[in-house]
Amino acid sequence: MKNKIVALLFVGQLGLLSAFSQTVGPYTIKPSSEFLSEENLPLAQTNPLINGDVLLTYAKGEKLDKIAFQLFSSDLTMIKNSVPDVKGLFANSKSYFERVLVLNKKSYIFVREVFKDTKTEGVSAVEFSANSLEITGQPIKLFQSTRGIIYGGMGYSAFTSNDKTKVFYKYNLFNKERKDILNKQEFGFYMFDENMKEIWGGEFTMPYSEAKMTEIDYQVSNDGKLYYLIRVTDVEGKNGSSHFEILVYDKGKLDPKIIELKIDEYTPRSTYIYEDKSNNIVVAGFYSKVGNPSIDGAFMVKLDVANGKFSKIGGGYYEIPSDVIKSFISDRHKEKLEKKEQKNKDNDKKELGINDLEIKRIHFMDNGSTVIVSEIYYVVTHVTVDSKGNTRTTYDTYANDVFVFSIDAVGNLGWIKKIPKRQHEGGAAGQGISLSSTAKNNHVHLFYLDHIENFTLPENEEPRVHQSRRGGFVAAVDIDEKGEIKKYNLGAAEQFETNLYMRKFIDGKKNNLVAVERKKKKNILFSIDIK
Repeated sequence: MKNKIVALLFVGQLGLLSAFSQTVGPYTIKPSSEFLSEENLPLAQTNPLINGDVLLTYAKGEKLDKIAFQLFSSDLTMIKNSVPDVKGLFANSKSYFERVLVLNKKSYIFVREVFKDTKTEGVSAVEFSANSLEITGQPIKLFQSTRGIIYGGMGYSAFTSNDKTKVFYKYNLFNKERKDILNKQEFGFYMFDENMKEIWGGEFTMPYSEAKMTEIDYQVSNDGKLYYLIRVTDVEGKNGSSHFEILVYDKGKLDPKIIELKIDEYTPRSTYIYEDKSNNIVVAGFYSKVGNPSIDGAFMVKLDVANGKFSKIGGGYYEIPSDVIKSFISDRHKEKLEKKEQKNKDNDKKELGINDLEIKRIHFMDNGSTVIVSEIYYVVTHVTVDSKGNTRTTYDTYANDVFVFSIDAVGNLGWIKKIPKRQHEGGAAGQGISLSSTAKNNHVHLFYLDHIENFTLPENEEPRVHQSRRGGFVAAVDIDEKGEIKKYNLGAAEQFETNLYMRKFIDGKKNNLVAVERKKKKNILFSIDIK
């Protein structure tokens, strides 16, 4: 295990943003010309296409009477726009825009349909061309619920397989019981192929009450299975203990296969499920040693579905060295940690740990390695009661240090790096904080907004807090396959004259990240290109 912290290499600053693209190191930030929304509709989705083009969809969640598209080339030039005629396309008058999905070879508009007479709902789809931006197919009814569903952010969810040939839809039925401890949540689960033909589906009752079960993550496999990762509270256990399970749903099976996540003598603290390039179902996350409430390291295990067991991939467990934890903190704080570390050693306890670490992205590198990008992320809830007894609840969201793990092709630890940062935003959304990441040529690239004084931060100082919507600069971090770090200043955030919500930048399919930003009453499409 490599414990040595590699010194940050800092490279140049960006001048004022002009109408032209500008380059710093391997990065080029390109803004499009300002443009208006089509038909004065709000932006509903941004879909990068495999050829590097970017499709923007405009629609309201209200009654579906208008939908609009804009198509941009990879150089951010508008190619075309279209307002296809959707009036009367769906027989049900209560049809609402739900989402757009661009699959491997086909693209669809999905709509939510409300059936007033039966008090039920469903989803239908119609194919359109991502090139001509016109409707090319006839509406297809996908499913209809047996009773009302819970909407308002909890209604419909849709996921695709990695190869973009399968679509999975989920909805939550209204509870039969008022009390969570009695109610077993019922879901609609439906799997479709690229032609929107149902592979399997129906309404399923969960094996646990709503009080015991928490939804964590999903993975739709390329062969059409659903892996539903949940946390189960052990009601009779001590101190509110819990464990993780995977419910495997497949064609022709009425009940899921239930597999408990066990990782030797360790306790999993957070988890993330995915399908790797070899079509293995992998669970990654963080663990604690027995008796330690904090996170000690990361784990990565492969699921054998047939036997219902997990096996380590190479080393399997990757402890975070104390030297990494103690980097980029003040000398005073470090001294306190070292005293605690020594005390724990004397009492035969774990030395140090981290709290609130979450996986943000997992990258599969060209050299066969896997890179896990994680961040200390948490929301603090404040409840106050005034003199009249009225309760007020407010929130503060924090996105702090980033920890990046590199695991080689056979599952052994390559390196662990800590990228220091402090971000804060009032409220629970955290739109203006956190980060985006991507990978190219065995390098991983991180992007976030930061306080300017952190650009040349010594290892014995703690980072200054960047407050959302209060300036800062665009930080880019390049980590190569050996763990060497270079940090770049891509310019003062205020120069871009937008919110520049870095967490909203998504994979642009052409060695870039893209996002649409609002500038006054117009839009700008941004791309961060990586050479």
